[in-house]
Amino acid sequence: MLDLYGFLKSSNHYKKIQIHDLLFIEYKCLVNEVKAGIWSDANYFVFVTSGKKMWRSIYKDYVVEAGDSLFVKKGANLVHQFFDEDYCALMVFIPDDFIKQFIQRFSTIAGMNKLQHQDDTDAVIRIQLDAYLEAYIQSLAAFLSSPSYPDKNLLHLKFEELLLNIFTNPIHRTLAQYLLSINREQSAQLQQIMEQNFAYCLNLEQYADLCSMSLSSFKRNFQEVYHTSPGKWLANKRLDLAAHLLKTTDKPANLIGFESGFEEASSFNRSFKSKFNMTPIQYRERS
Repeated sequence: MLDLYGFLKSSNHYKKIQIHDLLFIEYKCLVNEVKAGIWSDANYFVFVTSGKKMWRSIYKDYVVEAGDSLFVKKGANLVHQFFDEDYCALMVFIPDDFIKQFIQRFSTIAGMNKLQHQDDTDAVIRIQLDAYLEAYIQSLAAFLSSPSYPDKNLLHLKFEELLLNIFTNPIHRTLAQYLLSINREQSAQLQQIMEQNFAYCLNLEQYADLCSMSLSSFKRNFQEVYHTSPGKWLANKRLDLAAHLLKTTDKPANLIGFESGFEEASSFNRSFKSKFNMTPIQYRERS
C-alpha cells in the first residue's frame, strides 16, 4: 500500500507548505490512476475542488465531488478514481501530536465538547461545509498560490484555525468527539486502529506506527487487549469478514479475498478452507 503522507511530504510534484510534520498540499491526480490502496500515519482533511473520487473504509464507500469534504482518520483505505475529469483537492495533514497540543493549549474550548462516549465513528467522516470552512479553503488556496513562502508562525496559526472551527461549531461535533478521543489511553487507541484497519494489507510495523508504538510495545499491548497474537487475530478477523461478504454480496471470491486483506488468491483460498473446511465458492453456495 502507498504511504500517502510519506509520499506527498517527499514529492516535488505538488504545491505544498510544510512545517515539521504539518502539511498543506494541493493534490492533483490525473485520470490514469484508477484504484489504489493507501495508508497514512497522520489524520487528514480533504477539500475537493474538482473531479470525483471514492474513499472506501471496510464497510462503507464515500464518493466525493467538487465542493465536498472529508476527514480521514490515520490508517488505510482503498481509493477509486473516476474518469470524468482530473481530480484535484486541497489536503491538510495533521498528526496526533499537534492535535493533542492543541487540545491542551485550548483546553477551555475543547472542554466544550467533552468526550461523552467511546468513539464509534467510521474511518472516514464527512464534513459539512459552513461559511467559515469555505473561507478557510479559499485562504488555503491563496497561501499555496503565493510566490513567496508565508511566515511559519502564521502558518502554524492556520492549522490551529482549522481545528478551532471544528471545536467551536456544533455541526462538527462528531469530528470534535473523534479529535478528543485521540487523548485516550493506548489500549483504546489500539483497539480503534485495529478494528478500522484489519482488512488492509499492512504489516505489523505499520500497525505499530499507526498506534504510535514501537513494534515490541505494540505486540505487548495487543496481547493485553486481545489475549492473542496480532497475526492470529488478523487472520480470523479477515476470514470472518470474507465469510460475511460471501453471504451478503455477489462480488467475485478473489475480489472479496483482496478486500478482506489477502494479497494472493491462493493464500485466501487456503486460509479460508483451513478455517471453514470448504472453499469460498462452496461456502457461498451453501449459505
